[in-house]
Amino acid sequence: MAYQEQSNGYTAFKVQSGQGVQASGSGGKILRQTGGAGGKLTKAATESAEVRSDMMSSRGRHGVQKTAGAYSSELTLGTFDDIFEAVMRGTWGSANLELDESDFTSITTGANTIVLASGSPIALGLRVGDVIRITNQATSTANNGKNLRITGLDATTITVAETLIVNAVADTACEITRPGRVLIAPAAPVKRYFTVEEYEADIDSSEVFTDCVWGSIKFTMAPNGLVTIDTTWVGTGQFETLTDSGSPLLTSPTVTTSQTMSALEATVRLGSSDLIDLTAFDLTIDITPSAPDVIASRYSPAVFTGSMAVSLNLTSLRSDLLDVADFLDETQLSLHILCVEPETEPKDFVSLFVPNFTLGSVDKSALAKAGGGRTQSLTVPAALVGKDERGGAFDASMIKIQTSNAS
Repeated sequence: MAYQEQSNGYTAFKVQSGQGVQASGSGGKILRQTGGAGGKLTKAATESAEVRSDMMSSRGRHGVQKTAGAYSSELTLGTFDDIFEAVMRGTWGSANLELDESDFTSITTGANTIVLASGSPIALGLRVGDVIRITNQATSTANNGKNLRITGLDATTITVAETLIVNAVADTACEITRPGRVLIAPAAPVKRYFTVEEYEADIDSSEVFTDCVWGSIKFTMAPNGLVTIDTTWVGTGQFETLTDSGSPLLTSPTVTTSQTMSALEATVRLGSSDLIDLTAFDLTIDITPSAPDVIASRYSPAVFTGSMAVSLNLTSLRSDLLDVADFLDETQLSLHILCVEPETEPKDFVSLFVPNFTLGSVDKSALAKAGGGRTQSLTVPAALVGKDERGGAFDASMIKIQTSNAS
């Protein structure tokens, strides 16, 4: 008799063409994971209320089937794109927005600015929170091939967080590219159902969950650690097991080969400053999916989702009272996280931009006799994160995700 080893298996997932249409065959993707409870089938235990003279109990019955899943992973480029799209309830934009001299005639660069001779960067499709790159700037080659985070836009000028080589000489033969794709929460949300398969190779068997809706994503960073990502889904209760020739259902699922991203190489920008004193960070996106119980059906008829909720927690060494002042004044803030692969420029990346929130609390650590720095914890509850409705240079979204991969 074969027994299943702990590591000789995988979780694969594939978007369905619609609810009730189980995905199968090729085209699935392996979820690179570090653990988590995985998918689980549960049923309510319905107790019989019968009163018996023999002082015993009648056996109860099973109730409605419920399915849900939770996975822990490390952030890697391309692995989670379908899940990002599902939780954001949006659709990835077109790949690689490329602008050249036909769009802007020429550019000059300041310490933190790219000035276009013609053409508005807003009209050309750029937005605050995008990551862009300059290429082929002949007179200031040090500006080429770097990830540049856009912090401001007007009719002629792109302002970036990074420091550039100042060059007032107009360059007519260069390009500005927004690499990869951008994902925002749309005005008309799109619900996607997935088939999730947990395959165990030693026993050649699968647990298959159909009609699953990805519901939450949590990013976490800590010192000396990798960027971790926790994902969850809720299903209608549709579940089956497959064995032998029927398993796996999702044949030859692909697995990304991108490198894990480290907190050491990430950049965190809160408001107008890059933080170098963070000791802990997490960001959660949650659309609170639920599958209600109904009469006369073993399964829920659908998975329903709620309004998007985005929440943040940051802990840092305490160096001033500026965050306290921002909390007191209800200052509108933004957060930009740039996670990169360990490679030479231009580095592949995953970018997260939250444009419109206020602090919910600023709590300092207690004074103590032990050595060490005092810390403060910044909490941003979901109630204080809103859609950015400034228009123009700003995407109308609560959060924006950009990845450097084009597909």
